Amino acid sequence: MTEKLELEKLRNEIAMITFEIFALCRKRLELARKIAAVKLKMSLPIEDLEVEKDLKQRVLNFCKKNSMNDDFCINLLSLLINESKRVQGEVIKSRFKEKASKMEG
Repeated sequence: MTEKLELEKLRNEIAMITFEIFALCRKRLELARKIAAVKLKMSLPIEDLEVEKDLKQRVLNFCKKNSMNDDFCINLLSLLINESKRVQGEVIKSRFKEKASKMEG
C-alpha cells in the first residue's frame, strides 16, 4: 500500500471514529434529559458537585491506565458535563413553561 493510500485509510478511520463519538454524545445527552426529568420530580438541583468529583476521579484513573493525557481527559469531561447541564437546564425551563401555560389556560 502506498503512503498516500495508507494516509487516506487512516483519515477515513478517524472520521468514522469521530462520528461514533458524536453518536455516543447524543446518547449521553438523551440520558441527561431523562436525568433532568427525574431531578425535577425530586426537586434536585442540576449541579451535583459530588457526582462530578467522583466521575472526574474515575475518568482520571481510566486515562492513567490507558496512557492518555490528563488535561485532555479533564477538558473533554468538562465539555461533556457543561453540555449536560445546559441540556438539563433547557428541560427544566421547558417543563416550567408548560406548567405556567397550563395554569394560565
